[in-house]
Amino acid sequence: MKLFFPALLALVLSLFSACSPSSKYKAEIAQIDSCLTMLDSLEEVFNGIEFDSLTLMVNHVKANEDSIHKYYYPDTLSREIGMRMTECKGIRKQLQNREVQKETFTNEFPATRKQLNNLKSDITNGVLSEEKVKQYVEVEVNAFNDLNLAFTNFYEMQELQKLFYYSAVPVIDALIEQIKNEPKEE
Repeated sequence: MKLFFPALLALVLSLFSACSPSSKYKAEIAQIDSCLTMLDSLEEVFNGIEFDSLTLMVNHVKANEDSIHKYYYPDTLSREIGMRMTECKGIRKQLQNREVQKETFTNEFPATRKQLNNLKSDITNGVLSEEKVKQYVEVEVNAFNDLNLAFTNFYEMQELQKLFYYSAVPVIDALIEQIKNEPKEE
């Protein structure tokens, strides 16, 4: 009897653990954990974006555009200046919603984390039916994928605009300085 009771207890415990929601939905929980890990990475990248610098870049481009309109009256623009001005215009347009994007991601990252954690908790605690587990995991993973895509697109766009800024703006700055220093015709 002394040997039978511990063996029976071990058998009952192993049956409970085999039937536990954590075991039953191991793949779904792994999917949620993967999303949470990727979300951490996205947030780390997001926190590294210098939104103040992006604002300064846009303001610099706007000031240069104003100066060009004020001081530059050629019959034609050189191809180089035309391309650089087009790049500057792109910087201004592409980064015009940077503060809206910042606020959106600032709100979306924690909301997505909460949804994923709540779903994981509900699955682990056996609150949801099998049908609901599959449905909710699909919905939350799709929502995460949409957020991932939106953020990745924003991040890549602002990185590209920074490259344009550092290549185009010095050329325009030099042109403005040259125009300002040219003797005025009377």
